[in-house]
Amino acid sequence: MPRHSAAPHPRHIRWWLALILLIALFCVEYVFFVLLRAGQWADQASFMAWSQWWPRTELLDPVRQFLDLLPVICGVVAGIFLLYRVIRDRSFIRAIVAILGAAAALGTTQLLKHEILIRPDFNFGTTGNSFPSGHTTAAAAAMGLMYLMSPPKLRPVIQPIVWLFATVTGVATLVCGWHRPSDIAAGFLVTAFWMVIASVVLQRIQPLSHEVRKTGWSRRVGATSIIVWAIIIGLSFLLPHPHIQKIPETLQLTYAVLGIAHVVAASLVTGLALRSVVLGPMRTVAQ
Repeated sequence: MPRHSAAPHPRHIRWWLALILLIALFCVEYVFFVLLRAGQWADQASFMAWSQWWPRTELLDPVRQFLDLLPVICGVVAGIFLLYRVIRDRSFIRAIVAILGAAAALGTTQLLKHEILIRPDFNFGTTGNSFPSGHTTAAAAAMGLMYLMSPPKLRPVIQPIVWLFATVTGVATLVCGWHRPSDIAAGFLVTAFWMVIASVVLQRIQPLSHEVRKTGWSRRVGATSIIVWAIIIGLSFLLPHPHIQKIPETLQLTYAVLGIAHVVAASLVTGLALRSVVLGPMRTVAQ
């Protein structure tokens, strides 16, 4: 007689916790880095540091061309993967829900950026609202769609690939001077919110496999990323805020590093939040 047997063990509280966490972090991002003077200054300082340091040579052109083509690249990659999965599974349900989740993320970003959210002008050169980042949302939505559509056995392989693609896109958007760190973080948060909802719908109408090993690394990494995020906000508030056009070289370097850490921490938190609801609510338990 076997000592253990596997059985689905729903933990629906994780869905709500993930959504609450994402909404809370989005509000913190907007209030501190957009509405408050100190946060907007720090965000702009990181943006300006990378804009000034990035080499003004022909090396910049291929990166900008990549960013211009990013929506097309994301659409093609996600479309090929979707087509393969639909043919393989002979079912449109998962594809439709995943597509609707990605479309909702893209639509929400445009609505928030152009119609709802505002950016106060503190004379930092930040006129016009760019929060959240549309490029980041597009990349993260395409990658999140692929993660939701991937079979359980391939998720451990696909997850780091899609996370790396979305993260590199966010970092490239910062260093090329297209978006501030908070814009990129907000793009990740909006996308993760809708991907979590898509995952909830999928698990209600077509439960995912529960044959998943218990792991603790994702919780530890996620908690560490949130702590790093909090430290970034604290440093952004406490560090000196000289005239935006007269920042010393050392302070510029500090804010440049904080900007990259900001983007990576946001990507980790949102990616692991999605992972927790895809794997967590139907995890195998020993009986």
